[in-house]
Amino acid sequence: MSDIDKKVEVYAELAKIDPFEFWDTDMIDKEFTPELKRLKKRHWLFIVYPESAPEDWKEKMKLTGVQFAISPLHDKDRLVDGDLKKPHWHMIVIFDGPTTFMTAASYRGITNGPYPKVCENLRGSFEYFTHKNDPDKYQYSESDIELYNGFEIDLSAKDVLKIKKELSELILKQNITEYMEFNMYVQYYLEADYFDVASNNTYYFNSLISSFRHNPEKIKARYRAIKAEISNLEDTNEEMNMEDLENDSRS
Repeated sequence: MSDIDKKVEVYAELAKIDPFEFWDTDMIDKEFTPELKRLKKRHWLFIVYPESAPEDWKEKMKLTGVQFAISPLHDKDRLVDGDLKKPHWHMIVIFDGPTTFMTAASYRGITNGPYPKVCENLRGSFEYFTHKNDPDKYQYSESDIELYNGFEIDLSAKDVLKIKKELSELILKQNITEYMEFNMYVQYYLEADYFDVASNNTYYFNSLISSFRHNPEKIKARYRAIKAEISNLEDTNEEMNMEDLENDSRS
């Protein structure tokens, strides 16, 4: 099975999960493939219902530190037959980096709502908060959108730098030696933000790939050495911090 076929299969399995049913995590472990559990995306979509969400759910979400945006309360949406839908909020959560479906799903412990869905189009999902591009639907006020923990639609310079680092590491991990291969991987497997960064930094990534192609074993060896050095440094700092805590507790 090709990589593209695997992605299609994973998304099909994600669609099988009834978002309104409180599936037990163990059931997902047994019923679905490891690929679904490992599915990683940075942006996830949630629906939250006032009737089931705890009163302090927004505060609890805020304490997690993730960036998130909440739509106006959708209390005027209608079904095909004209009946009102159950009032609900739409929520977009942006994690610091690609995050697994299982981790994203754990936030239901805060919202007490449906399972999340992958957010492939951040701007489009954000504009759906008010039905901006759906004139036949009720138009909600943009001023009622709530943003938390620095949520931004457009990438900040810090976000761009972080994504460039992730993509640079991706080249090594995936053993990518051709720019077209890199372009296809980013386009089909990562969010639009990653593709934007890759497209706007063609010379940078093409230079990295060309350099890697000329001496991959040396570069991978250097990469492993640097990662090991960083890991050892982090372990040393953690041990020093523990010693400081123990000394403080004795004094």
